[in-house]
Amino acid sequence: MNTSIVGRIAVLGVSLGLFACKDDGIDTNQYADALPSTVCDAVVECNCEYPGGALYDHCVAQLEVSAKTLAELNGVDGLQFDGECAQKEIDAIGSLGCGVPVFDPEAKCKAPCKVWHGPMDEGGTCTSINGYDNCKQGMTCDEGVCVHPCDEADLPKVGEPCAPEFGCDENAWCDAETAPLFPVCAALPGIGQPCVESLGYACAEDLMCDTSDPGTPVCAALPGLGEECPLGACSDDLFCDVTAAPPVCSVLPALGEACPLGLCAAPNSCEDEVCVAPRASVCGYYSGVPDDGMTTIDPGTDGSLTGVDTGLETGGFDTGLDTGGFDTGLEGGSTGG
Repeated sequence: MNTSIVGRIAVLGVSLGLFACKDDGIDTNQYADALPSTVCDAVVECNCEYPGGALYDHCVAQLEVSAKTLAELNGVDGLQFDGECAQKEIDAIGSLGCGVPVFDPEAKCKAPCKVWHGPMDEGGTCTSINGYDNCKQGMTCDEGVCVHPCDEADLPKVGEPCAPEFGCDENAWCDAETAPLFPVCAALPGIGQPCVESLGYACAEDLMCDTSDPGTPVCAALPGLGEECPLGACSDDLFCDVTAAPPVCSVLPALGEACPLGLCAAPNSCEDEVCVAPRASVCGYYSGVPDDGMTTIDPGTDGSLTGVDTGLETGGFDTGLDTGGFDTGLEGGSTGG
């Protein structure tokens, strides 16, 4: 199935980072009633823009039909509804407001709380169904296999025997050079120590390999603010400004500042060489009024549509299931499969 408004509900719900669900909460009908009003209130509040414009009543009707259609499709396809996760999604939309989810690399891993989930257990074959995977609650679909996303392999630690092809624990490497017959894990080199050439000149975390002297590459600290960056790398939250001569580490451009290199401080993005605020995530739940050249909104009325038949009275509402092509603009997100 192509990604559509039904898929949007799934993709954007996952992106909100919902966790720790139980098996109670609202039912599918309550979800189909609560989600549209929550989303469409935010669409108005956030001044979401669409090619054909926006209309509150159209937004509510579109999302209500889509949520009910999604329930029918997922039920036939063997997915189960989780009422508490559904309520958490609605609450998260309200809490997020006009913002966007911010990825925290230091955050502790938590299992996903999926509004819809399947029956497949760990190790089972999985696929994507209407934007959701068919793994059990709390699991994700990774390359066609159901897994617990927070499970980590217990790899050998520093000083323990290891296999070079499988590596070692974090910030360690399998040293098959010192003792080729019986390799053991060694700590990645620190400042001033030779880089591990066999691993692409690797160093400990937050360090770089200084190859300015090709004969003796050594690990060094990443350059800080205002320092030269001949290798193109800088410390956290800085970038190497190659427009300077010589290149130096600089602070990422903030909202409204010029971004000639296409880089901005998170969560902003660079458009026409200026850093702009990201579009509110909630805007992606709704596609706006159809931009077919026939729809107009008379500003002198209460906002009712003219020149278009929405099909709401006749049951001919188009959910967009066969048109697809929606781009959520979300990076690194996955709905499985």
